[in-house]
Amino acid sequence: MIDRDLSDALQSVAGAATLLVAADYDGTLSPIVDDPDRALPHEAALRALEYLTGLPGVHVAIVSGRSRSALIHLTGAPDGVRLIGTHGAEWGDDAAEWDPMVDAVIEALTAVTARFSGTLLEAKPRGGALHYRHAADRPGAAAAAITVGRSLGTRVIEGKEVVELLVGDTDKGSAVFRLGDLVGADAIVFLGDDTTDEDVFARLGEGDVGVKVGPEETAARYRVADPDTVAEVLRMLAIARDS
Repeated sequence: MIDRDLSDALQSVAGAATLLVAADYDGTLSPIVDDPDRALPHEAALRALEYLTGLPGVHVAIVSGRSRSALIHLTGAPDGVRLIGTHGAEWGDDAAEWDPMVDAVIEALTAVTARFSGTLLEAKPRGGALHYRHAADRPGAAAAAITVGRSLGTRVIEGKEVVELLVGDTDKGSAVFRLGDLVGADAIVFLGDDTTDEDVFARLGEGDVGVKVGPEETAARYRVADPDTVAEVLRMLAIARDS
C-alpha cells in the first residue's frame, strides 16, 4: 500500500521537465531468493519501467551490485533501461583495464569459501562477493571476508548476507548522480532496499523522491514494504507522468 505522502510526492515529481527513475535490483525489482541465479524480476515492476522509458523526458536505470552481465541475463536488457552494474563501476560503455588486484580478491575469497561451508563466491569485473546466507557459521564467514578486504585495501561493502570486496571507489550514489548529470535530470526518483542504496538516499535533494523498500533504518524520506509495492509505485508514477 502506498501512503498519502508518497502518493503526493510522486504526483509532484512526475511533473519534472526531465526525470530520472532509477532502482536497485535484488529486493527492489526482484524478491530476495535463496538462489541468486533465480532472482527473476517482478513482472509488473519491469513493465512499468519499460513504459516509463517511452514517456518524453524520462530516463530509466537499474543500478545494482550485481555485475552488468548478470543484470542483462536476469532482465533481458529491456529497451531504454540503462543497466549499471557492480555498484556503479560497470556502465557498458567503458573499457577500463583489468586490475590485477581483482585476481587477488578472487583468490582470497576462494580460500574463504573453502574454510566456511555453505558460502558462495560471486566473481565480478571489479572484485568479488561472498554470499553467506546458507553458511554454517555466518558471522565467521562474514568476518573472514571483511578481514580479507581490509588486508587487501579494497572497498568493503556489507549487504544482506553478503560481503563484497571492490577495487576502486565506485558507489551507487556517484553512479546515479553521474547519470543524472548526463541526462540533465531536474529530479530523481530512486528505489532501493539495501545498505548500499543509502549512498543514493543521502544525496537526494528536496525535489527528489527516495523510496526505501523494507523496514531497516534509512535516509530515504518514503518507505514501502516489498517489490509488489514497488510495482505500484512505478505504475503510479507512470500514470501521473502520462496524464
